[in-house]
Amino acid sequence: MRRGLEGELLRALVDGGPQTRNQLARSLDVPRTTLSVSLRSLAAAGHVEEGTLAASSGGRRSLLVRISPRRRVLVVSIGERRARVVLLDGHLTIANSLSVDLRDRGTDVDLLAGTVLRAVRQLLGDDVPTAIGTATLDVESSLHLRVAQQVAETYPDTPQATIAAVRAMALGERRAGVARGTDDLVAIRLGDTVTSTTISGGHLDHGASGRAGEIGHLRVEEFGPACTCGLTGCLDSFVSAGALVEQATDLTRRGRSPAMGPVLERTGTLVLDDLVTAGRSGDPVVAQLARDLGQRLGRVVAAQVAQVDPRVVVVGGPVAALGRQLLGELRATVYRLAPARAAEDLDIVLSELGEQGVAVGAASAAIDAWSMHPTVG
Repeated sequence: MRRGLEGELLRALVDGGPQTRNQLARSLDVPRTTLSVSLRSLAAAGHVEEGTLAASSGGRRSLLVRISPRRRVLVVSIGERRARVVLLDGHLTIANSLSVDLRDRGTDVDLLAGTVLRAVRQLLGDDVPTAIGTATLDVESSLHLRVAQQVAETYPDTPQATIAAVRAMALGERRAGVARGTDDLVAIRLGDTVTSTTISGGHLDHGASGRAGEIGHLRVEEFGPACTCGLTGCLDSFVSAGALVEQATDLTRRGRSPAMGPVLERTGTLVLDDLVTAGRSGDPVVAQLARDLGQRLGRVVAAQVAQVDPRVVVVGGPVAALGRQLLGELRATVYRLAPARAAEDLDIVLSELGEQGVAVGAASAAIDAWSMHPTVG
């Protein structure tokens, strides 16, 4: 579906920030008179307003057009262990947020979704958002579907967009993170599963069925551990959060980890945070697991680099908290295996925004849905 000029104006203001009428007319390649008609319509609807004076360029100073502060975007992001409810302004700056821990709340989907909806109402009060974005690990999960349904029923006239967490991460990092302004990138999210997405020429890849990037279920060894998908030897069965915790637990029980041994003895179980903490203290088990992860993931990423020729590879998600040891081995493997010309100017970096990047990316998708129908909201 194609946006009209009003939608293009809104998107230009979201992406480029407050701008003068002349700047907007040039960037959209429309006459100022045509632009003014659309701006008056958007202003009458309360979507935009003229704010502060632009910097002087030697002549009369012009007013900057901006998205109205009354226009706010709600994001609900469902992760492995918690849901985040985030409120952003129309220029995608985070204004407020709440976090809901899902770990000790059972498995009843209706109860979990109700808890998330209460957080939404707490954050918004009586306000109605202009657009809603939901980011999730799996767009077909029962929890995400129930949350999206309840939010849509609560705000029935508000445009809503759903996006996979890794795609939201990519959009967020491209807008405000380590890949800022990059039109060609690969994003990798390491969590309960390994997912990936590509932005090529500024366009986000979804695939024919919307499932592009499920690289966690690539078989990297013919005879390996069982994976949740029913196969063996998948990337997830080696480097997902659950697989890493399982390997760490086994090695710790054998007395290999001085840092995690007391934790396991005291609690009876390890979690990913225990690995991250131990890794920061130089624990040898975590160091080895991080190196193995970097090597296995690097072989897959090298193939992606050969195929799509990105400028940046961004790695995020909970497991990325293992940090520099993971990153160093990943870089070494990709630079060794990828075609030299593709890897020559390639940056491989850790996400600097974390879950904030997911919120910004999901809000960007929500703005897209709104800008298709700017008379709504």
